[in-house]
Amino acid sequence: MKASGSGAGRLAWCQSQALWLNLALVARLEDLEGAVEARQSGLVRYSAMAIGEDCALILALTERHEKPLPVRSMRAGWALARIRDHALWPECWRLIRSFELSQTNEEIAAACRRLVASTRAIVGQVPDGLTHDGYFPMLALTREWYKLLDALGQKGFFPDEWTRDRSPKGTA
Repeated sequence: MKASGSGAGRLAWCQSQALWLNLALVARLEDLEGAVEARQSGLVRYSAMAIGEDCALILALTERHEKPLPVRSMRAGWALARIRDHALWPECWRLIRSFELSQTNEEIAAACRRLVASTRAIVGQVPDGLTHDGYFPMLALTREWYKLLDALGQKGFFPDEWTRDRSPKGTA
């Protein structure tokens, strides 16, 4: 498969990065729910901040198709600058700012669930890899994206050490 210019490769890279972040939101939401149940306000706010950042990144990647991602400490600002005119910008900003002290854990969790649902309404649903029914569909989906990225000569979204060939030369 040949990409015309860098458009197809850039689009595939951005969409696959957004997919990876979207898959990670499942774990973030699970952490949030556990923190609410255990009345751990600090972890609720930390989870909300991470969810807001991930949703902003997902929207920036799928709407602006810019790469590369900056270092983690700059990603929230980078993403928010790119989605400044987006309807979900205020919700992402509010979560990243970690709310006012008057917000209850339940109110924060409800805002997180709304933002994730609104983000997924735009970029699509993903299988829940943490459940029995979602594990293999999630693996199949990531495999298909990796095949596309490979065909376009793009680096995948998994860390290098997860995908590096470790077999001795000539045995694979």
